[in-house]
Amino acid sequence: MVPINLKYITKALIGTVLFFGTTVLKAESDSIQFYELKHLEQEVAPYLKKGFKGTIIVANNYGVIFHKSAGDAIQGQASYSTDTVVDLASVSKQFTAAAIMKLQQQGKVSPSASISEYIAGVPDDKRSITVHNLLTHTAGFKRHLGRDETPLNKDSFIASVMSLPLTYAVGEKYHYSNIGYGLLAYIVEAVSGDKFETYLFKNLLEPAGMFSTGFLRPDWSERTVPKVTRSYAGFSSPLEMLLSTKEDFWNLKGGGGMLSSASDMVKWHKALSDGKIISLDTQQLMYSPHVAENEEGYYYGYGWSIVPKEGEEPLVWHNGMSFFGKAEYWRLPRKGLMIFVASHEGDVEPWSIAHALYKQVK
Repeated sequence: MVPINLKYITKALIGTVLFFGTTVLKAESDSIQFYELKHLEQEVAPYLKKGFKGTIIVANNYGVIFHKSAGDAIQGQASYSTDTVVDLASVSKQFTAAAIMKLQQQGKVSPSASISEYIAGVPDDKRSITVHNLLTHTAGFKRHLGRDETPLNKDSFIASVMSLPLTYAVGEKYHYSNIGYGLLAYIVEAVSGDKFETYLFKNLLEPAGMFSTGFLRPDWSERTVPKVTRSYAGFSSPLEMLLSTKEDFWNLKGGGGMLSSASDMVKWHKALSDGKIISLDTQQLMYSPHVAENEEGYYYGYGWSIVPKEGEEPLVWHNGMSFFGKAEYWRLPRKGLMIFVASHEGDVEPWSIAHALYKQVK
């Protein structure tokens, strides 16, 4: 992937990025800001020197501003690139939330509705749980139902969740829960009549041109999926683990497990920015700081973590961590900027790189 190179600029081109040598010219409203590519290179350089293995990309609504990939995705066999398929882990939650909000736009789901509107046989202790509670981690569920690699079918998943005692009263507090996002995936299937991945593809991924994002639908045979040098539960990659479940991965579905590439995450950013798949008004609901997280200054929206900044645009972001890698996806929607960093192993934290780049472009 190469940076865009536009030749002309007018006042109407809000948010356009231009390249003159190494200088990025960005017009935003009536102000003009300059981003020196060398400064982005300088921010990343120390982490490359420390041995970062992974992919880094910075983009705006029109294309890629900066990218860098380093190290082997598969030791001695394949190097990283912006097309390398990485484990999104909990960054996947934004797609689950987007699917729910797409169903809202289609008039099929309401965030304020009880989950009993969409799930049969909800017991009394859970009937007050709303879709909003699931989206904001305030339903009262514990964090996990079972291990990612343990096969679990849909019927067993819902029966187990409905019989679980709640850890907290509904709405009492924020408590991060993959179980809640699994229930959201269940609701997507119940309401749409499609399998979760099928609904994601038809309504979000395909319209965005994201053909290298998903669980098992894409043909991964010609793509590089990183392999860890120390296997987890006998698996060296997230794809191996997904394949082993024979599609019964309800311990993971909704809350994590999606695979994607830096290139596709740029397409997702652009699709969100133009508001054609998820309306801009609906996105405002997703990016609202609905509930305080457990760390001061951090709030949770719908599938996104929100960090309000006094005098600045709030940071809209999410990270993910699994046994097969870490990912960071940071966005400034009003400025039209995004940062994506992913790595499958090593001592260099993707968060550190994302934060360094964020300080340069915010």
